[in-house]
Amino acid sequence: MTKKSISQIVGKDGNPSAAATSAPNCFIHDGETPKNGENIAWGDIFSEPRKGNSVKFFVTGDEYFQAVAKTFKNAQSSIYITGWQVNFDVELAEGKTLFEHLEIAIETNKQLRIYVMPWLSPKVGVDTGDFETTLAVYQLNAGLQGPARAFALPAIEQSDMTAGMAVGFSHHQKLVVVDNRIAFVGGIDLAYGRRDDGEFSLAANGRTGNEIYNPCIPQIRDITNVEQTKYLTRLELLAACFEGVTGAAGTFVTSAPMVPLAHAMDAANLASESVKDASKQVEDWWININILPDFIRAWQAMPRDLAGKGLRAAFYNLDHRLNGKLEFLRASGSANVASAASALLGWLNNAGMEQLPHEFRNETTQLIQMFTIATLTHLQNSTDRLPGRYPNLKKLRKILPQSGRTFSTGQPRMPWHDVHSSIEGPSVSDLSRNFELRWNSIACKYEHSCKFVSANAIVRGLFSVWGQSATSTVKVPRIPPSPLPKDQPNAGSAWIQVLRSAPLTLLRDEAKACRSPIPNLAQNNCLKAMLTAINGAQKFIYIEGQFFQSAFGKNVSDQNLSGPLSALVDIESLRNYKKHARSLGIEGLAPDEYAAKINWMRVAEVTKDKDFMSELYAVLKNVASIKASKQLGKAQQGLLNPISDAIAKRIEKAVNDGLPFHVYMILPVHPEGTLNTLNIMTQIHLTMQSLVFGTDSLVNRVRRAIVVKSLMKRKCISLNEAIKAVASYDTPRLNKESANWNQYLTLLNLRNWQTLDGRPVTEQIYVHSKLLIADDRVAVLGSANINDRSQLGDRDSELAVIVRDDAKVSIKLDGENLDTVSSAVYDLRSRLWKKLFGLTGGKNPASSLNSVIDTPASSSTWQAIQEVARANAVAYQNAFKHVPRVDGDSSSIWPTWDATSNKLQTYMPFDERFWRGAVVREESVSRAGKMIAPESAPVGVQGYFVQLPVMWTERENNLSGMNLSLLANSDTGSDDGRRLTELDSSVSKIQSRV
Repeated sequence: MTKKSISQIVGKDGNPSAAATSAPNCFIHDGETPKNGENIAWGDIFSEPRKGNSVKFFVTGDEYFQAVAKTFKNAQSSIYITGWQVNFDVELAEGKTLFEHLEIAIETNKQLRIYVMPWLSPKVGVDTGDFETTLAVYQLNAGLQGPARAFALPAIEQSDMTAGMAVGFSHHQKLVVVDNRIAFVGGIDLAYGRRDDGEFSLAANGRTGNEIYNPCIPQIRDITNVEQTKYLTRLELLAACFEGVTGAAGTFVTSAPMVPLAHAMDAANLASESVKDASKQVEDWWININILPDFIRAWQAMPRDLAGKGLRAAFYNLDHRLNGKLEFLRASGSANVASAASALLGWLNNAGMEQLPHEFRNETTQLIQMFTIATLTHLQNSTDRLPGRYPNLKKLRKILPQSGRTFSTGQPRMPWHDVHSSIEGPSVSDLSRNFELRWNSIACKYEHSCKFVSANAIVRGLFSVWGQSATSTVKVPRIPPSPLPKDQPNAGSAWIQVLRSAPLTLLRDEAKACRSPIPNLAQNNCLKAMLTAINGAQKFIYIEGQFFQSAFGKNVSDQNLSGPLSALVDIESLRNYKKHARSLGIEGLAPDEYAAKINWMRVAEVTKDKDFMSELYAVLKNVASIKASKQLGKAQQGLLNPISDAIAKRIEKAVNDGLPFHVYMILPVHPEGTLNTLNIMTQIHLTMQSLVFGTDSLVNRVRRAIVVKSLMKRKCISLNEAIKAVASYDTPRLNKESANWNQYLTLLNLRNWQTLDGRPVTEQIYVHSKLLIADDRVAVLGSANINDRSQLGDRDSELAVIVRDDAKVSIKLDGENLDTVSSAVYDLRSRLWKKLFGLTGGKNPASSLNSVIDTPASSSTWQAIQEVARANAVAYQNAFKHVPRVDGDSSSIWPTWDATSNKLQTYMPFDERFWRGAVVREESVSRAGKMIAPESAPVGVQGYFVQLPVMWTERENNLSGMNLSLLANSDTGSDDGRRLTELDSSVSKIQSRV
């Protein structure tokens, strides 16, 4: 295989009619250091590039879910599934859940083996449902004739980070392999929220429970008791996996007596609601979750003879001390746990862990993980002896949402945009090998952990409730080697190379499991591949990414925290602070002095001011989170990966050479989560610094290159002289002299709107893709985001592929010269553009852009896209005041925030009052705003893309001070086992006394 190919266009006279086009090799090799990666320690590659593959791309979650469901139906020998999140009750296709599709597959073919490996999430802060999925997978063995054939093994964290920080990192690969014949790899998990089509509907459209997915807004409607009887609970599913009297208990909660009881409870609640102040409920200062769903609690209050020998008996047989703690936990909400043991019991009863005090977080995480391992031990040894699968897995099908709440019909779901692929051919062997290595290495870790787990008194006690023992040994089945690539039949014309980000800890575990040489470096193949593709791009780059966080030089923002984030950690800014601080004896004290100085005799009096207590709790929690994250380990001082630098250098080369070149980038408006969460606010800060505001941000690098080129031409000076001169330019001057930076760079978000319950609403379309396309010749697709977590190799595990197709198609990328590109890659990019332009089912398509799809490198194309994107963004900001602005002055991270008064002018969508309309009180609250801003249907929107607001957060510093090394997708907030400072204690004390 040659390193590069040269395409020369000649005229009839034989002379060149255009410059030769170089297509550098897109694959990576051991020993090679890509340009712009000189300071990176490069680990070995995972696999060689292989020819003879067939590749198919999926540009919606719906078409991927349908394809994988169809493949399950025809599975003969094996199914491998791994993901950051795998939910047994997610609907795939034909109205059937993942569990139901796997059940059909295992019943159809008696030789089939199923292996499922989700990430073992910490449960505290991030709970992906891996425990429930593990239970459901083992239920597939019930009633089988013969030994177990379905296995689940949650993947323990294997990063190279310090012990305390390690819990914040994850197994992030998304892979399905069937029969070692066809593999599915990309960015889509078999999880809630991902099943979407090209219409990006904001309405639920038949989705129920966890399938109604939107982590960016609060759920405001309580799930009624009748509705609760239609869901499975975690504890019920666990009990169903145990033999004997307890295993039958779960069926009781949906038996005939329970539904009338639930109706009666709902009627009583409805009557009491009429005399309650609804606004006071909204403003409760903690989330008072019912740890035990009402129908289970009512059942436990019945006479013991009615409950029989089920969970009712198990509850009364609990150790008296734990029994009392569980009652306290149920009565007061998860904010008031007394120990990690009671937190574990609450979690088993579907409690959320969001309010867990920091001092219990690490202990609870470890305890839940030990309980998971002990449960796995039991499941390995017994579920195949169960007479049949638990009926409610098919009758009820869905797990009860942890919050006990759901969305109202007037609230939007968050549409999902993502990319995935299916592969057949020699490279499937490499993808199978990745799964086998990980499974077998994790199996070893579980087996070595069992003695430690069984020695834990709490785990032993909990298992004794079910009349079981926490077995000290477990033998997880190993997966034999898959066929070698050379033994796979050729299936198509695509070259594919499988890439990994794999921490050294993971690699050494794999080496020990298969007795191979111990490696010395982590694998960062995904980074090397992206740098290689960027450096080799000739005319354009197209990026879809969930994140863009890359080295950006120095922060350009206020040195001190400012804007809403400052208010979220500043106790003295609270309304009525002076009044209450004086009463409590804490006026003028630092937060970490509260526990020692507070006048606890006055707490009850102060808690009558619900608004103040709500805000006080939020501030204390935020400050405690920052301190907790810092205690996890030493934080890095800045972002490290060089992807932004590589893009900037490629554009700088185009500017210096006087040649056209364009980069398109589509990102989410913000990471999934609410805009009043410190972690999300910090992520936005890092993204905006990487893109726009940092001294060496991508936009500033392009601006500088343009000014340098102009200076060289105007003053006839050398490149080095111009670079030196421009280095002294301040930001306003640089901006003024480089207003046309967008001729090289188009930055986009995705958004949709809809009228729900008579009210126009909008929500971002969440970009979750991890895709880079260069010149329609090569694609890099997988699970690796553009951030340090995914790219450096020592943190999250990742999986990706490089795709280049030998089947060619000729198009004019720049609108003038004919280019030969990869057929499959061109088809992928053109289908994505048609989808995002609204040309494949959108209600308001950008029809004018249909003509530019085949000319991505033409100036007329990026100009047309930018024009529509800007018009769309203006239409949205005119209709919805909470949307970031793209014209006029820069807006706050909360666009309705007034910097002068340091208050919200109107509610933001993260506030429940935004969604409750006339129910809310119209009074001034420092965080809550006064009212709902006027809303209207946006006019003239075409397609789903909008201009990224490049001046958003310009004058704010939203770098919260949380540990930069974590860069977590969600705020895990876990600590390293050391008791936190007096500040954290004060949070817990206030929680427990109110």
